Amino acid sequence: MRLAVVDSNLSESIGIGAPGDISVGGLRVRNLPVTQVKVGDQLEMLLMDQEEALALRGEVVHHGTPDTFGVEFRELTRVEHVAVSGIIDRLQR
Repeated sequence: MRLAVVDSNLSESIGIGAPGDISVGGLRVRNLPVTQVKVGDQLEMLLMDQEEALALRGEVVHHGTPDTFGVEFRELTRVEHVAVSGIIDRLQR
């Protein structure tokens, strides 16, 4: 699974990371330097697995380690909620 991340405010690509600890509330972005984001930054993300690509919006809520940060999903629609739940189900198989 991969995660493409763009800073919404700057319309600038942050890079391709790996999602971790995913839930319907948010996820941890791994393998991207936290120096590229700060708490409060608004992000656009494309979460991709072998079966689908899902566009999501979120806000950086904390820095974990030098290469991880936490993102809380924002304005998740019902369809997006179901799609994230489906990805979580596939990951747990």
